[in-house]
Amino acid sequence: MLEISATWRVRAMRATQKGLSIEGVQGHNRQVILKALHDLGTCSRKDISVVSGLDQATVTRAIGPLLDDGIVEEVGLVKGGRGRRSINLDFSAGGRHILCLRLQRRSFSIAGFNLRGEPVEPEEFPIPRGQPAASTFSDIADALERRVAGLQQIDGIGIAVPGPFLERDERVILITESPEWQGFDLIPELRARFPNIPLHSTHDAKAAALTEWRHTAHKNGAKVLLYVSAGQGIGSALVVGGEVYRGALGLAGEMGHMSIKVDGPQCKCGNTGCLEIFASRIALLRAIRERATARLTSEATFSDVVAAYADSDPVATEEVNKVARYLAQGITNCINFANPDLIVIGDEYALLGEPFLDAIKRQVEKAVLPSVYRSVVIELSNLTEDTVLKGTFLDVFSQTYLGSARETQDKATNDTG
Repeated sequence: MLEISATWRVRAMRATQKGLSIEGVQGHNRQVILKALHDLGTCSRKDISVVSGLDQATVTRAIGPLLDDGIVEEVGLVKGGRGRRSINLDFSAGGRHILCLRLQRRSFSIAGFNLRGEPVEPEEFPIPRGQPAASTFSDIADALERRVAGLQQIDGIGIAVPGPFLERDERVILITESPEWQGFDLIPELRARFPNIPLHSTHDAKAAALTEWRHTAHKNGAKVLLYVSAGQGIGSALVVGGEVYRGALGLAGEMGHMSIKVDGPQCKCGNTGCLEIFASRIALLRAIRERATARLTSEATFSDVVAAYADSDPVATEEVNKVARYLAQGITNCINFANPDLIVIGDEYALLGEPFLDAIKRQVEKAVLPSVYRSVVIELSNLTEDTVLKGTFLDVFSQTYLGSARETQDKATNDTG
């Protein structure tokens, strides 16, 4: 039996409290119903009524237009109480899609998602080292146009970029190791290229954090999730009660630009000793290539390093363990500042496996108070999908259909700014 959420009852009453028009109440009920369906997954009208606090007649009336518009669909019968059967609902698996782009330093990826969050033909494209931003933009726009032409309806385009990224202004300040993006207005250029499709942007670590929250933290009862994106760059995001903390400018979570060595080398961001200088995949490969061996040559790839580390290769083990110590220092700082109860390390470094995680945990355990260490779970992401692309979908989907808190916060900021 589903429990009735007090939070949902409060939300269901807000329309009346705010004195909304009939159209406003209907729009509010639609969001409440879609949010319930999003949280529950495949379920009946009765399930939605129980969880949302709306009566079944209201739910049934609101579902009709959603079926007509191809947003939800009926997906078969389920046996209910007293032998009665009800028809289950789910989001549409066809027709409507959200198109998502992930930009990285050495590649970009594109995938369409149906409204159930199922990816359609994800693709990855390499970015040649040093290629001008305008050329990469042309490649991205051409790839997006091909996907737009092949999908029946696009409800929105989502873009995830590395940071530091000012989400409020949709401006990339800096992509370390990729100076060609400096001063290139990627988001406005894409918006001009696709003027008839709503376009949303976010930071890549924040997008991945949404995926981890939905699939891991939320199910485990975590209250505060710190997601660490460790790969071509180092980023992080903090999720509190299901909402990503973004900060005043949308810049929160730049763990990669946290100094772990005050007299260290200067970063392009202006700080010295930034974590990303020491711990990124690019830094790891540079260090290993400088120590080229018969197995790990000067052309070694990250896949080569992962395999060598799994085989206890001495050079791979030494250099990967250095990275583990650096990441542990950054994670320790975040634990002391933000007090998360779950930390998930994702992106490419998750491929290094449990020995890598154990090396990080040993360092963190030495550096924090015992009672604090016992209260936090540190684990590798076990999701096999691209969590950044999936989180970008979740971000666009929430803003399009669920009236996300981010949309409300941004409006409030703009109204007072």
